[in-house]
Amino acid sequence: MTRRWTALLLLCAIVCLAWPLSAQEQGRRPNVVLITVDTLRADRLGCYGNNEIETPAVDSLAFDGILFQRAIAQVPLTWPSHAAIFTGTYPFHNGVQDFTGQPLSEAFRTLAQSFKANGYATGAVVSSFVLDRSWGLGRGFDFYQDAFAGLAFAEKDIALVDRRAGESVDETLKWLEGVRSGPFFLWLHLFDPHSAYDPPEPFRSRYRQNLYDGEIAYTDSQLMRLLAWLKEEKLYDETLIVFTSDHGESLGEHGEDEHGFFVYNSTVHVPLIIKPQRSSPLKPRRVDPPVETISIGPTLLQMAGIQDAIQSQFQADSLVALMSHGKAPEDRAAYAETFYPFSSFGWSPLRSLQTARHQYIEAPEPELYDLEADPKESKNLFTVQAGRAEMLRTKLDELTQRHPPPDLADAGPARSAEEIEKLRSLGYIAYRSPTGGEVDPATLADPKEKIGVFNNVLQAGDSLRTGRYSHARSLLKQIERTDPGLYLVPFMLGQVATRQREWGMAAAEFERSLELNPTFDQAMMGLGRALSFLSQNDRAKSLSRRALALNSRNISAYYELARVQAKEDLTASIRTLTQLLSIQPQFAPALRERGMMRIGLKQYSAASQDLEAAMELGLTNPPTYNFLGIAYSNSGRFDEAIASYESALAEQPDYAEAHLNLALAYQRKGEMEKARQIAVPRAGRSTRRRWRIRR
Repeated sequence: MTRRWTALLLLCAIVCLAWPLSAQEQGRRPNVVLITVDTLRADRLGCYGNNEIETPAVDSLAFDGILFQRAIAQVPLTWPSHAAIFTGTYPFHNGVQDFTGQPLSEAFRTLAQSFKANGYATGAVVSSFVLDRSWGLGRGFDFYQDAFAGLAFAEKDIALVDRRAGESVDETLKWLEGVRSGPFFLWLHLFDPHSAYDPPEPFRSRYRQNLYDGEIAYTDSQLMRLLAWLKEEKLYDETLIVFTSDHGESLGEHGEDEHGFFVYNSTVHVPLIIKPQRSSPLKPRRVDPPVETISIGPTLLQMAGIQDAIQSQFQADSLVALMSHGKAPEDRAAYAETFYPFSSFGWSPLRSLQTARHQYIEAPEPELYDLEADPKESKNLFTVQAGRAEMLRTKLDELTQRHPPPDLADAGPARSAEEIEKLRSLGYIAYRSPTGGEVDPATLADPKEKIGVFNNVLQAGDSLRTGRYSHARSLLKQIERTDPGLYLVPFMLGQVATRQREWGMAAAEFERSLELNPTFDQAMMGLGRALSFLSQNDRAKSLSRRALALNSRNISAYYELARVQAKEDLTASIRTLTQLLSIQPQFAPALRERGMMRIGLKQYSAASQDLEAAMELGLTNPPTYNFLGIAYSNSGRFDEAIASYESALAEQPDYAEAHLNLALAYQRKGEMEKARQIAVPRAGRSTRRRWRIRR
């Protein structure tokens, strides 16, 4: 055999390794499963070397697949990180940099849209309301399970509404039963490792010294159910599975207790495991060079043999070639950023770039770490290795200049060349002060110097959520004395006053928050709510509309507007709630409110449908049972009405209205003796209140 022929065969072998068989050559496209476990550090898994935790499900995926030792999330926050993964674009390009901005622009195609366009059934089960479809990730999914227990919205802040992994896996298996013939694309998001850490038994007892680890072990046990189902159905071998996380958790390192504030590896280093389909030539191995999670999209499409328009959008390469040989140039780098300190506090954002050995963090006081010698990033080498730091800073700038935001790339004559270059040198068009206007990053405070203030804000938030209002107010007043420009402080003081129903004080604090940040939609809604209780309904409605002008998919603003409209115009309130439900049809509180409004308009059949839907979504409290009973009774459905009233009384035996309505239902049914036997504790209420919509 000639040397030339040998070289040709070798080249063909390399090409085959780098490019899996096309869909036609495979005969059938693989099923694709993307699993993202929220807030999961890589070093908390057995396959990443942790011997103190049991994670057999994830470990088995690592045994069958390719494990990336240094996968880096592009932003340590749930919603922005998932937006980056699903679009294959950097946060500074797609505009989703934290949780204070707009939904994902429709200009960006998502992985789900690509799989759907190529013949896949597409389903998603998300476990936190922060990934609710109103933000844009529901595009392209045939099935998007973001319905949460209705009562949770009354018990928690909306951003903390979630469900356990077991419930999410149950929903996943139900969907898979209907699409097992494939091909299907499934995204399963599990939220359990996110704070507050509260694993169920036996994991709470087993990991009582480290409840965060207990949450991870519990999550792994539920993933084992999914893997077992795939194996039982003979689908595991030909299913391409990707396991990763949106970000890690700091657990006290560098003074940060959770995530989002810094970009050290405790929060941006995440697990990434890719288990190929059996027909792939890729073999299990470990890959050392750093990779970015925005490479997941390009990798999935290549391994599935799909060509799609989204590939022109991707800003990172597929990992297939790297998986085939495990080697990469020494200067291969991964990017991360956080805008949370900037957008929420007015302090400097942070950007970082890390290679196999070093991490550079751009900040007012820049940082450089030798990750090999100093994996905990405790010794800043910036002053002693200035040349290396400058090289990484230059690479970081080149990266951000290469992928400017679309509105910057298409700026045209509206901006001068000098202005565009200035913005490009910053790397962000979003370097705008919360109070409006562009700012010089050099004038902003370094987050490292503000970690104590940040932790105090978080502590005040914890006190607010647990009802320790005096402690929350004291902490916030203390912060205000040292940092008077933080718009979050008067906002949180407004929340404290709202919880205590001190409406005048609440309105004054929300006004102060808006003076510091005129575009802060949550303060608009808080002020509107306070003003509505002060009978200033017109201004309250205008504030909700102002919030909707900033974000037309803001379901909280729709809900607040409908609440105020209900005082004056039930028909207008119903229209607003219907708009909300067109965006998020599984928002149980809106279904309940619309049902109650319809009772007020004597639309009893439609009201019962709304209230039944709200209860199916878990909003099963005594008032909902009572109002459903009213709708049933006025539709002549007396047996169902009686059952609803009895359900209300089973939970709240002294519920006067339900007693009265139950007696009336028996009376209208013609069972007079039962009606007389029912005791009605009046509690000083007029019997006419039973027909009034209670807010």
